[in-house]
Amino acid sequence: MEAKKARGDIILYAVLAVAGIVFYKWIIPTQIFISKTASAEAFSPDTFPNAVTLLFIAASLAGLLLAVFRYRKAVQAEGKPQRDTTPKTRREIVGIFIPFIVFSLVLAYAIMFKYVGFIPATVVIPPVILFVIGCRKWYYYPIYYAFAAAMYLLFRYVLLVPIR
Repeated sequence: MEAKKARGDIILYAVLAVAGIVFYKWIIPTQIFISKTASAEAFSPDTFPNAVTLLFIAASLAGLLLAVFRYRKAVQAEGKPQRDTTPKTRREIVGIFIPFIVFSLVLAYAIMFKYVGFIPATVVIPPVILFVIGCRKWYYYPIYYAFAAAMYLLFRYVLLVPIR
């Protein structure tokens, strides 16, 4: 059982390391404009995002290395993990896909935020995410809307960040 968990950790840490490298090499440079005068300084606008991303990559690689050692140790002790052949219930199958559904809803939120605006995206998508992850307590939804309204007012009128 330990080998199966370690194998899943290897996949997770490898994906996180690749995502960190993609952010460091391509996403951060395309999203942060650095003028010629700012690039001459010791601390430029991309210093903090690059530092955090490098720390993220280092942590992912360290986790990957530890997971590989754990996997090797577990395989020596238990043998290779066997595939589970018991049939899964419908609820278990749906449970497997919930992270993918939530991720697609987060992408939909980002797209709606860009093209439609903060208010419509925030009114529609996050309550759907709460519902999908199994939040059935009705009072969480008004709490969410109150928090979103407070954040909107804070950014719009106190910090003067233009939000559409």
